Amino acid sequence: MEHITSDKWLALTKAFQQPDAFKSWRQVINSFVPFIVLWGLAYWAFTISVWLMIPIAFVAAMFGVRIFIIQHDCGHASFLKNRVWRDRIGWACSVITMTPYKAWQWEHAQHHAHSGNSDHRDLGEIKTLTATEFIALGKWEKIAYRIYRYPFFTFLVGPAWVFFGFYRWPYWKEYRGKKVVANSIWDTNVALLIILVSLVLFFGWEALIVQLTIVYFTAVLGVWLFYVQHQFEDGYWQPTENWNRVEAAVHGSSYFKLPKILQWFTGNIGFHHVHHLNPLVPNYELEACHNENEVLQTEVTTLTLANCWETMKLKFWDEKLQRMISMKEMKTLYLNR
Repeated sequence: MEHITSDKWLALTKAFQQPDAFKSWRQVINSFVPFIVLWGLAYWAFTISVWLMIPIAFVAAMFGVRIFIIQHDCGHASFLKNRVWRDRIGWACSVITMTPYKAWQWEHAQHHAHSGNSDHRDLGEIKTLTATEFIALGKWEKIAYRIYRYPFFTFLVGPAWVFFGFYRWPYWKEYRGKKVVANSIWDTNVALLIILVSLVLFFGWEALIVQLTIVYFTAVLGVWLFYVQHQFEDGYWQPTENWNRVEAAVHGSSYFKLPKILQWFTGNIGFHHVHHLNPLVPNYELEACHNENEVLQTEVTTLTLANCWETMKLKFWDEKLQRMISMKEMKTLYLNR
């Protein structure tokens, strides 16, 4: 990694960290309005055929991802300068995404504080074991981990559990003693109950199915994005004594180079290395910051739609090789000796 001090790395991004109220409110409008229209179309389509509803719900979920990014930026205090409106928008997003605003804000802060730190993999992360840790597991623990990391469970079952289960209950051990988390989850649950019951009363059970389908697709897309941004071969995992925040940001986060239309739907979050380097940079300024600084283009691992699927086979961080390895490599290197 090019030798630049932490302060100088951060300085590369500071010119881009000021929110622009016009850009922020424009993003709210061009995300929420199409989402509401597509929700209505999905509901209408469902009265004809579930197969007609599903593709429309998927497109609505793309806007759901964009709304999630707005919530994400509000949680980072990067979307608007005005805290009151920032939190109001974040909370409105959280009702659509079924992700409690303050609870997720706290959890996501842990992710940013410890991303790439192998001693802190308890919150906001896709569970990743080192090769040594996996070898030390018992038979059934190995099977459980392999199931957890199997793509069907990671990308299809896992998102449903997180958004419909984990985010609905405030008393998990990770949240213990965090009053703001508990209050946020209960507030969101009450709001969701009122909204979902109202939808059923006014529009029937079809409305509930449409909403849950859209949220599920949004969750699947969101988990996949998060996975690609942190689970790649030349990643970064270090114990606390060797961990460096800047190196974790630039080497532990990928640049997911997407076609422009998908970049727009995903709120530029593919420039994830810039975001981790400075979370105060609003999503609509990430690309400009990336393009302005050549070092941010050369030091980062770039993934595309053509090669991102290769990351799905990676399961473990190999401390010796200092890279992610697959189950096949695990067997060859350590288990079949």
